Amino acid sequence: MTIVKKLFRLGVLALFLTACNQEFNSVGVDLIATDQFDTEAREFPVFVSVNNLEDVQSDQLGVVHFGAYNFPNFGLKKANITSQLSIATNPRFGIYTQEQEETGDEDNVNVINENERVTSVFLEIPFLVNQNDRDGDGVIDALDIDPDDNQSDTDGDGVVDLLESQGGTNPLDADSDGDGIPDNEDTDSSGYDAGENFYEIDSIFGNPNTSFNLKVTELTYHFNALDPNNNFETPTGYFSGRDFYEEGFTGHSLYDGPFELDFEEITFNYTEDDPETPDIDETTQVETRLSPRLRIPLEISYFQEKILDAEGSDALANDGNFKNHIKGINIRMENTAEDLYMLLNLSGATIRLNYEYDVNQDQDTEDTSDDVIEPTSRTYFISPSGIQINHLENEQVTVNTNPQERLMLNGGLGNVGQIKLFDQDDTTTTLADFRSSNILINEANLVFYVDPALTENWSEGDLIADRLYLYRIEDNTPLADYYSDPTAGANNLLNKTIHSGILEYQDGIPYRYKFRITEHVSNLIRSENEDLSDNVALGLVVTANINSVFVKNAKLSDDQDIFYPLAALQNPLGTYLVGPNPPQELQYKRLKLEVIYTDFNN
Repeated sequence: MTIVKKLFRLGVLALFLTACNQEFNSVGVDLIATDQFDTEAREFPVFVSVNNLEDVQSDQLGVVHFGAYNFPNFGLKKANITSQLSIATNPRFGIYTQEQEETGDEDNVNVINENERVTSVFLEIPFLVNQNDRDGDGVIDALDIDPDDNQSDTDGDGVVDLLESQGGTNPLDADSDGDGIPDNEDTDSSGYDAGENFYEIDSIFGNPNTSFNLKVTELTYHFNALDPNNNFETPTGYFSGRDFYEEGFTGHSLYDGPFELDFEEITFNYTEDDPETPDIDETTQVETRLSPRLRIPLEISYFQEKILDAEGSDALANDGNFKNHIKGINIRMENTAEDLYMLLNLSGATIRLNYEYDVNQDQDTEDTSDDVIEPTSRTYFISPSGIQINHLENEQVTVNTNPQERLMLNGGLGNVGQIKLFDQDDTTTTLADFRSSNILINEANLVFYVDPALTENWSEGDLIADRLYLYRIEDNTPLADYYSDPTAGANNLLNKTIHSGILEYQDGIPYRYKFRITEHVSNLIRSENEDLSDNVALGLVVTANINSVFVKNAKLSDDQDIFYPLAALQNPLGTYLVGPNPPQELQYKRLKLEVIYTDFNN
């Protein structure tokens, strides 16, 4: 095909893709339809199968599952976390090295035994949070009374959100400083902390206010970064099926007690007052702000012995030695009063080790007896990094139905739908017929309707996957339509909106997921491959991030090895879809391939 013809075809195709449709998109018909050309719509059958995962590689996820929750219609899911720890090479605590403290310095009286001691230790793992602000008025969309209007007044105090954000008052409180004078009348609201951030906590399922027992335990299992079964030449893959805590690789208990979630922003003030600003006490000023997170107090004596007392030893000489010194930790939830499950940002986790040490304040006199020893505070950070494993259990609901009638998709340790276009028995006839014709594919859609049984008693807040991902199983890559879709936005539901797979609602009820696969079908029709082998099976899964096309190793229930999309693993939700051959009353919603094309033969 010449370049001119290619450009012409792409130009015509682009015209057809410029508008949305309800069932079919007829935009562009008037542009090329004449007495010589007919535009037609045709439906083709598809074949569906479902494969359940037995196990999946769950290391280095970044975003991890945590907790226990019985997801309605999809089953009980449990998850805990295992992670190695990392430190900087040969860390120094205080001002001087351990060797300097032990030998002293005749020329420097300030070199003393610093007596480093741990004051507190916290394991911090951030929640997933949302701070999207479409209209840029300083109020996140989840809290904004009108997220598309920066002149809206969310707290109703007569001052628009944008002006409050710029002026240092709280757009979510009509009396920011709580002095009884509304913001639109108050001339001094300096008592309000204008630097406070607001967050929408994302991906918390169940009762976020329930109490539970939280357990953090040292692990004694030695993790190998390189695979000993492959001559240490490739990274070791760790799967979700192994629970090293349950297998007995347990060491010191670092925390074991009741716990409740806290969704407030965490702030730290300056630890010292600046003598050059006598009118301001910096110790009352916020230095650091952290997003809401799990903040778990850990045992002080353990970190005193393993970290501060080990300063200068071989155990802390490098990260490899340290991973033998402390092999890892396990974090688990037990005995919840009510179900609670969450996604956590493990890549943003840290262990905050706060400690004090002694500092000699030299008085610049020959007599050292008047020197003053004062305690000074400092924080050292230990990183949960290296090998990180999400242990997942899924007691999946058994669906006694043929996937041709009803298709269940489940995220996490879930399943994969397999789609074969043009049906298994009909592929040769229909594809060959289309290829022999002089036609132009204007639009092709796969439409998956949500099974009405799932939404029969639907209430706002009920759980369902809000997006699906369609890809080529053969090479685990997206379809051509995915790559050509330029749409992008701030979140998962604003990207690839032409190719889509986004859950659509009708009258407030989940209705369908629609994929536009025009280029994929056009490529099949134009292909010169006579054996039709390019009509590869398509994988269908839920997704947490449409921009992520990475895959992980997985095993099916028949022990077959496959690849599984990472974004499907990171989404615990699911959905039920009407299959290609449902009961008679659902035939109008059956799964099918819809194709609009122009026939140049007539």
